[in-house]
Amino acid sequence: MKCWLMISISLAIATASLAQQAGFDIEGHISQLIQQGDETENQTYYNLLLYYYDNPININKAHEQELGQLNLLSKAQIDEILMHRDVTGDFKSIYELQSLNTLTITDIKNIIPFIMVGKEEPLKNSILGLFKGNSNYATLGYSRLGQLSSGYIKQNYSGSPDRMQFRLRMRNPGHLSIGLSAQKDPGETWLTQTPIPSTDYLSAHIFLENQGRIKQLALGDYRLQFGQGLVLGAGFMVGKNVETVASIKQASLGILPYTSITESSFFRGSGLRLKLTKALDITVFYSNQYLDATINDSTSTTVSSILTSGLHRTIAEINARNQLHEQVWGSAITLNLNKLATGVLVVNTQFDKAIVPSPRDYNKYRFAGNQLLNYSWFGQYRAANFLIFGEIAKTNNAGMGINLGVISSISKYINLSILYRKFEVDFHSLYGLPFAERSTIGNEKGIYWGLQVYPWPKITISAYYDMYHFPWLTSTTAAPSSGMDYMLRAAYIFNDDARAFIQLRNETGETKENNGAVFYNQEVSLLKTVLNFDYNLDQPLTFRSRIQYNRFNSNNIENGWLLYQDINYNNLKFGLTGRILLFDTDSFGARQYVYEKDVLFTYNTKLFNGQGISYYLMLKYKPIRNLSIRVKCSYTEYANQFEIGSGNDLILGNRKTQFTGQVHYLF
Repeated sequence: MKCWLMISISLAIATASLAQQAGFDIEGHISQLIQQGDETENQTYYNLLLYYYDNPININKAHEQELGQLNLLSKAQIDEILMHRDVTGDFKSIYELQSLNTLTITDIKNIIPFIMVGKEEPLKNSILGLFKGNSNYATLGYSRLGQLSSGYIKQNYSGSPDRMQFRLRMRNPGHLSIGLSAQKDPGETWLTQTPIPSTDYLSAHIFLENQGRIKQLALGDYRLQFGQGLVLGAGFMVGKNVETVASIKQASLGILPYTSITESSFFRGSGLRLKLTKALDITVFYSNQYLDATINDSTSTTVSSILTSGLHRTIAEINARNQLHEQVWGSAITLNLNKLATGVLVVNTQFDKAIVPSPRDYNKYRFAGNQLLNYSWFGQYRAANFLIFGEIAKTNNAGMGINLGVISSISKYINLSILYRKFEVDFHSLYGLPFAERSTIGNEKGIYWGLQVYPWPKITISAYYDMYHFPWLTSTTAAPSSGMDYMLRAAYIFNDDARAFIQLRNETGETKENNGAVFYNQEVSLLKTVLNFDYNLDQPLTFRSRIQYNRFNSNNIENGWLLYQDINYNNLKFGLTGRILLFDTDSFGARQYVYEKDVLFTYNTKLFNGQGISYYLMLKYKPIRNLSIRVKCSYTEYANQFEIGSGNDLILGNRKTQFTGQVHYLF
């Protein structure tokens, strides 16, 4: 009884502290969750957790796929949450989670920021709820490099080297959200004149949900995610990761408000999801916007490619701005039963200019024209310990895309996943984001196996093996090619204050080489190893030590080393994060990538090539309860080289300094 009382008190304290958003370090919490393997590939997961922090999952309405999307709960834990809800009715409080046998206190603390116990309320109350609590925020950010690059010195860039960002968000979680985001990238001017004077990038949304038959309504900028992302993926496909089982599957989240400052891959218009019956929904959407595109030199009526960087610094980038008018409309019908969830989707995209890719062999099957029509079927079925899911999509008058998988809890000690994918060479999807090896959808087939084993209470073994083939050549190969990728990771928890893991990942593929007469495919391989140790976890003072080693094998063997030491101190008033890092790589092929903690809403992955030292220091200070100020300075010095970068980004010298500041106010 005493033990149970202590657990209840601990959970109550944790929940209360997390509920007070002004005092909760969300970036620290998310960083701790994603720093469990190769964080350089976790930007999607970082964005997903931030999305659910802004839009918590209502556990009284959530489906299995929504809870699974967090990658923080096992299938057995999700099943128990859903069974508890079915047997006892809706959760009255987050505290009820402690009564579930499969959830530990740590599990509950991890998921609390991303879930809520909600119920439907009148529109008037949803609007009034915007002005209650501490869920609203305004954020102003600034950053700048200490050294001027060639683009500024030669005046090739039209604007200053300052990066400035602004975010305003008012939200009543689970009911109503209003947001505004603005950004100026380095090299851009702050104000543009087309179509009206505004910041270079401006995004806004109004998002309403759970209002009678209206499940979701978006006005302004939004994203769509249905099925396994073959046609519509919202950017939350985690993919190959240390979470080797659950991360291969997507959830049909429907309409999502767009809050990112990434200037591409979103819709601008309106979307509506209606509840026709308890199990049947229909979604309709329309988008109308201008995209950046490269005009073909031979004609002004066609474009060769769509540009997604969002940069408007040089004359060429400014001339490419808003050159392509795009309209997208479509509909989805979804059915959610007890064990079966299924749906159909139709999406039509229309451009005012035809897309005509450059005449290269690898572009033979690329999308060309001014209209693209896609439709798909998707579904999942839960049977005992197996979850079967998939999507089959078709491009009108062209190829098909197939994604079929199964996830199983063979026992409480073993989880297994298998995924088969086949995207024909002429299958096209402009807004898709399925599980794939390449970012360009199409011209790929493969099969993936994932495994998680819990042999002893403190040990977790994760592994995956992925083999794939590209039936047609790509921009980096001279002919059809194949590859494989495997990862093995063993993690050990010493105690509440210390844990470690060792990870090995190997990628083998083919790349284009030239022997002077012809191009041919050369086999290459890259071995990545990581040894990581965290100690004094869940304390004000924490440490992390890491060693990374890469071995790149093409015509020669090239090595790359990196090691760093982190120190973190954090309390509700003051926080300090620091790192010192050493790197030594033989070539660009053996380069190292490292995730670096940054200000709120910023995911920062750095590339290190050559030899040198790097460090950063970030301070967080809360002068008053609802206001936080973050300041960061990072510095890198290279040995035996006298310039950094190339082109307009070339910096003369061997030093690079970055200054960043952010003011975040909750109201």
